[in-house]
Amino acid sequence: MKAGRVLASLLGSSLLIALVAEFSNGATAPAEPLPERCATATEDATLFLVGDAGAPRTPEPLLEALAADASARVAALGAANVAIAFLGDNVYPHGLRAPDHPERAQDEARLLSQLDAVRASGARGWFVPGNHDWENGGEAGWETLQRTTRFVAARGARVVPPNGCPGPVVLPLGASASLVFLDTQWWLHAGPKPQGDDSPCAARSEREVTDALAQALRESGDRHAIVMGHHPLVSGGPHGARFGWKEHLFPLREAHRLAWLPLPIVGSTWPLLRVAGASDQDLPGTAYRHLAAALEAAFAEAPPLVYAAGHDHTLQAIRGASARFHLVSGAGSERNLTWVHPVAGTLYADAVPGWARLDFATDGAVAATFRTLAAAGAPQDAYRACLVP
Repeated sequence: MKAGRVLASLLGSSLLIALVAEFSNGATAPAEPLPERCATATEDATLFLVGDAGAPRTPEPLLEALAADASARVAALGAANVAIAFLGDNVYPHGLRAPDHPERAQDEARLLSQLDAVRASGARGWFVPGNHDWENGGEAGWETLQRTTRFVAARGARVVPPNGCPGPVVLPLGASASLVFLDTQWWLHAGPKPQGDDSPCAARSEREVTDALAQALRESGDRHAIVMGHHPLVSGGPHGARFGWKEHLFPLREAHRLAWLPLPIVGSTWPLLRVAGASDQDLPGTAYRHLAAALEAAFAEAPPLVYAAGHDHTLQAIRGASARFHLVSGAGSERNLTWVHPVAGTLYADAVPGWARLDFATDGAVAATFRTLAAAGAPQDAYRACLVP
């Protein structure tokens, strides 16, 4: 009986901590819905956004469905007007390790699964670096990213920005879109990286990066600017420090979503530390807040239509201020899915395998679609919205 009372007390205390933490996130009113479809039939280009796909199964149904979806768009628009952008963490857990590393074959297989999907689709393929691609922040992160750049280029795709450079890299897509690529891990990486007078990159300091980014947005003209990096600027997932009572009571679910082992009291320690900024891979972290403030300042004069990212293993569409819309598409590996809670401006949020798709029209309309996998593995529209009518 005494042990039962102690357990009940622990569970009660843990739930109280979790509920207080969840309440402190604040109530979130539903965002005003957008029209589901754009009134246009003048197709121009399509951009697929999928992040955190670096732990695929063999074969991976999501990548097969993504390739088929992109292939259909290539048939309609031509290969030059369709692209797949992988939004970082393209190889778990430590990026593409050295050729003599015992896990090198696994690393190659994980990256080749994504490259095979690009090749099968006929679309253009771009790989944005994530923190795991920088050896998960390790001392050899820059070297690892340079290896990945060469490996991907040899197979007909591109790492953008390449070789650990911060960007921005600006590429057109069709007649309607200006794509701006950033390596956001460059800002957060504590080990060696290209910066200062000896850097081979076009932008060698944070100020040069943000100045070039602001200029690229100003010069986008009539094209819709889509900025892409690995780290989101707003998110309702764990990297956004959003934790509900389940995450406090069952903290191991972040490592594996089926790990329903209750850890009362103890389980709240890490979520509360993350809310306080213990990790620079989370939005409350000091370096991450610095990154977000710098990018938002660069967006101020000419806000992009979309800032797209991965990092949180979820699908999210959020109305923004610094960017008109924030898309989080980090659900490329089913085994890594986490959780998501609504934040201010949330239009759609779910933690299921899938990707985002932006369809551009020659008259300026832009439609966003989140596609998820049905039970049989076929893609289905989970959310559609007209971002620009």
